[in-house]
Amino acid sequence: MDEKRKSKRFSENSSADSHINNLDDGCLMHVFSFLSPIPDRYNTALVCHRWLYLACHPRLWLRVDRSIKDLSDPGVFPNIESAVSAARPGDTILIAAGGTHHASNIQIKKPLCLVENQVNFPSMDDWDSSCLHQVLSI
Repeated sequence: MDEKRKSKRFSENSSADSHINNLDDGCLMHVFSFLSPIPDRYNTALVCHRWLYLACHPRLWLRVDRSIKDLSDPGVFPNIESAVSAARPGDTILIAAGGTHHASNIQIKKPLCLVENQVNFPSMDDWDSSCLHQVLSI
């Protein structure tokens, strides 16, 4: 009898764990936005293809990229200073590779991680599943 109970409890827990997958993409991305980018959001991206797509979506990362002319994409900043002031404690800011970023006298009074981005982050218009392997190679 105990074996049936354990088996039933295990199957109930398994189905309960999958309820998060019933959330639409916008809700799930909102949940992921509360995770620290490295390592939590990165590890979340390892769960399944859908979570990989959502956890690595450009809307969830702050980026400094001087080459982007249209700064209307959320999370894209022309310089380090503006990215730092917009960042929340615990955010990771990806700084575009190449080019020179001049910054002087920046006071950072919150925990942040600044990382050189080795690849060009796609714009929101160009974002698709083929971009995922580039994002995770950070």
